[in-house]
Amino acid sequence: MQLTTLLREEEDALSDWTFVEKMALLQTILLSVILIGVFRSTIKRIINGTKVFVRRFIGVCIYHVARLIPRDPKFVVFGAEAGQGFRGNTKYLYLKAKQDDRIHCVWVLKNPIAVKQMNQEGMECYSVHSLKGIYFQLRAKTFIHSHSIHDDFNRYLLGGATSINTWHGVGLKKVWGANQKTYTYKALHEKNPIKRWLHSFVVRTQNASISYVISTSDVVSSYYPETYLVKKENILQLGQARNDVFFHETEEDEAVPSFIKENRVITYMPTHRNFGKLDKDINRVLDLKELDAFCEAHGYKFLVKRHMFSKGQVPTRLKNVVDISHENIDPQMLLKYTDILVTDFSSCYTDYLLLNRPVLFYCYDLDEYLTKSNEMYHDYYDVTPGPKVESFASFMEALEDVVNGRDSYDEERKEVLDIFYEKKNQKTVTDQQVAYIFEHILKLEYKKTASVSSSSKKDHHHFTA
Repeated sequence: MQLTTLLREEEDALSDWTFVEKMALLQTILLSVILIGVFRSTIKRIINGTKVFVRRFIGVCIYHVARLIPRDPKFVVFGAEAGQGFRGNTKYLYLKAKQDDRIHCVWVLKNPIAVKQMNQEGMECYSVHSLKGIYFQLRAKTFIHSHSIHDDFNRYLLGGATSINTWHGVGLKKVWGANQKTYTYKALHEKNPIKRWLHSFVVRTQNASISYVISTSDVVSSYYPETYLVKKENILQLGQARNDVFFHETEEDEAVPSFIKENRVITYMPTHRNFGKLDKDINRVLDLKELDAFCEAHGYKFLVKRHMFSKGQVPTRLKNVVDISHENIDPQMLLKYTDILVTDFSSCYTDYLLLNRPVLFYCYDLDEYLTKSNEMYHDYYDVTPGPKVESFASFMEALEDVVNGRDSYDEERKEVLDIFYEKKNQKTVTDQQVAYIFEHILKLEYKKTASVSSSSKKDHHHFTA
């Protein structure tokens, strides 16, 4: 009863207010809400900024403390695929190097499922954050990886070590120190000298004490120092070991699904757009039903191998269009059995040039990609030897030409291949890489062992021009 009376009194009091007073009250309330929102946002930014600063400060301290820990030259740690699996260039170097009992080869991963799988297959593998993983990262002298040391390892533990970055492709996109959107680029080009000096401590932790990067040609080597922040003399022009599977039969060939081996194959391998933020649903990019009918008429399978950040689902009811994005098929083995490659801005096509088969470039969003996702080292039209189409209709016309043998890009493919791969790197290269690592970095005489590959048999494809 008393509460009701009080509410009625408040209501009566409010009804006595003038319109101006009511508006003033409303403005005060709105202003208070805005100020609270701004203040809360400011506090959140301060807290997040403080967390980042503290994390980086601790990381930098750990990195420099790690430089004081004695490192054993017999320990060689391998990593790849952003810590997600046993794949890439480093896989083949590991298989070679571990045959030499003078060194102790260990693989480190961030994916616990992949760690378990590798150990079940008899390989010594540890989680990045496990005690043994931390031990080997602190004690090993040499690290061999396919992405950055931040992606493949705990970078702060690599102070005092030597790293060899094999990278994971020879592409068009500017990355790392050459990409204006990255922290590294912004830190290096910070106008405030004090901020730039502070950032330099963090940037330093993105490389080991001594860092090498493996390249493939003079042209590629020319922009690697800026990209990976290494000395010019530390660029090693030794090719891509993962491409050796193009030139030999291996046990991996046996693992390729029979429907890929036994059919003529068109593979679509697009890259991501700003880590998936600008990716379009594949059903908006391709008319998959029309593609299915096209493949039925011409006797092809259309395989979709999308980037992990890509969006959209491929309908499972289609007979000839198959999404293998989540299948455990090595991308290089997929390229080996692909008759026609369809891509956009992905580096997969530069590897595919080693097979000299048709490539179709579906660049429907080139302008948006260049402005909002990635800049490129080269003019796109100068280094893409194949039809470049921007609509699905023109894509189908170009595809019709290619499957009917109308391919006029043979010589251009060879010219572009020479840009990205010098002649000595257009063949098997694993032995030359391992020999260099042993003799120049590990300071050991290289004892060549039997190849992990067997009989030479390059041409598996079904395409005939």
